[in-house]
Amino acid sequence: MGEPSWSLHLLSELLSAFNLEDPDALRNVIHRVGEAVDAEVVALLAPGRLIDGIGLGERDLAQLMAASDQRPQQLQLASGVLLQCQWSPLEGCEQLVVGRLAQSFDLEERSLLRAMARSLALSLQVLRSVKAERTARREAEEQAIHDALTGLPNRAQVLSHLERLVLRGNATACSVLFIDLDRFKIINDAHGHAVGDHLLIALATRLRQLVEPDHLVGRLVGDEFVVVVAEADPVAVEQLSQCLIARLMEPLVVQGKRLLSGASVGIATFAPGETAERLIENADMAMYRAKQQGRGRFCVYDVGMRLDAQRRANLEADLHLAIANSEIACHLQPIVSLQPGRPLVGFEALARWHHPVHGTLPPREFVPLAEESGLIAAIDALVLEQACGLMAGWISRGHGDLHISVNVSGRSFQDPDLANRVGAVLARTGMPVDNLYLEITETVLVDDIDVTMQTVKGLNQLGLRLAVDDFGTGYSSLRYLRRFPIAILKIDRSFVDGLGIDREDETIVKAVIGLAGALGIAVVAEGVETALQDSHLIEMGCALAQGFHYGGVLEPVEAGRRLPPVRAALCGPISHAGRTGLEGCPAAGG
Repeated sequence: MGEPSWSLHLLSELLSAFNLEDPDALRNVIHRVGEAVDAEVVALLAPGRLIDGIGLGERDLAQLMAASDQRPQQLQLASGVLLQCQWSPLEGCEQLVVGRLAQSFDLEERSLLRAMARSLALSLQVLRSVKAERTARREAEEQAIHDALTGLPNRAQVLSHLERLVLRGNATACSVLFIDLDRFKIINDAHGHAVGDHLLIALATRLRQLVEPDHLVGRLVGDEFVVVVAEADPVAVEQLSQCLIARLMEPLVVQGKRLLSGASVGIATFAPGETAERLIENADMAMYRAKQQGRGRFCVYDVGMRLDAQRRANLEADLHLAIANSEIACHLQPIVSLQPGRPLVGFEALARWHHPVHGTLPPREFVPLAEESGLIAAIDALVLEQACGLMAGWISRGHGDLHISVNVSGRSFQDPDLANRVGAVLARTGMPVDNLYLEITETVLVDDIDVTMQTVKGLNQLGLRLAVDDFGTGYSSLRYLRRFPIAILKIDRSFVDGLGIDREDETIVKAVIGLAGALGIAVVAEGVETALQDSHLIEMGCALAQGFHYGGVLEPVEAGRRLPPVRAALCGPISHAGRTGLEGCPAAGG
């Protein structure tokens, strides 16, 4: 009974001590196996290599490894000695070989060695399973706190890092730089997501190289990165931001393509009572302000930004109700002839929001929100309906010489059903198509040429013509002036502002007037505010203008009071025969 007990005890020791990653423990197990059967040679072999072993020289070991495929019970060593062998498979392709130089192994010894081998194999399986589990857990933990693409700390780790700074009281000098690439979407669309991913990896590497080792560089999502600066004065943080912006504007060669991205940076510094999440939010708001100011720059957070953001959020929520409650109304700005007396020739329809709390809001307060929320098309439809209803009523009372321009957003203009919807409005209101112009920007016109051509085709069938707003600030291409039914060019107010002051602006305005005249297109100068601007426009041959010098934005009732007496109307009905649609008015002749 003693021998089996001793063997079980030995097996237990082997199982507890066996560890391939611990050389001392492995060597101890090999010695114990040899002692159990009085063997001079013990070796653990894997295909083509020795894991560990005792009892053989280099030449004899090489011969033993060469014979591992055949597993002979007797092996003539290079030294001339005959080795009695017991081969036992372990886990996978590994095997345990035990040898004696003279006496062969009896049945009981072979049974014991096989039992040892099975025990070692079981132990090896357990060890590898534990190792795989630890590796998987470690990888999962790494993935949980690191960005899979760039290897940078992710949002969770950035927040954790900031929270530790706050808890340790080290956050008083802590700043967060929120970095957003300026042209990443363009690059992604032009070259594909694979190139975009490689660009993000390259930029992550560049960011790590640019900051100090004790600064944390992380990627939040998409093309948004952060740098956490634990100890730095405001001047140093701004200098770092300028450096990052300058270096991120430098081109990178990615998969053979030379790419330019650029970045905008928002800076937020910790203040008592703030959380890590709030600090990142503040830096994010500052970054968006930097983008609004022209991109490729940095902006420092102040509390006014959060108040603005809260107001915008409230306005966006109110905007959904405003449309249903008819709070969006059409106001009108006069368009006049630059003939003596400045006779009225039409209006531009402009949206105003009669907010129940904030009063009347101009478009800059709510149109960007409407575009972001997708409500702009509904606002376009409301203004078009109201404008056509007003003008149709005035025309029916004898003012057939007037026209109205209605702004159409990019979202509405890219809608294939635009012509049908406009046609339905004309039918409901009784508005003559010859007196209506849809006003769009240059960018909208050429944003998607294929869709634009379909939209224009439908509008042509209705007999509608276009007015191009803010002319000179977009593409200013002669090609689209010839391809599309453009009746009016509206010179952007930024050029009109410089008349009598800036010779370059005067040259641009004169060139636009000459170009339009050669193409048979009417010109309206926008934003005229002074008599000096008015006189320069007359000298240049501009026929039409609008701006506060002639009248501000009016409510419909006030606009109605500006209408001339019917018998004193200076212009005949607007003709649809020409390109401009204003040929019947002497003011259009320049």
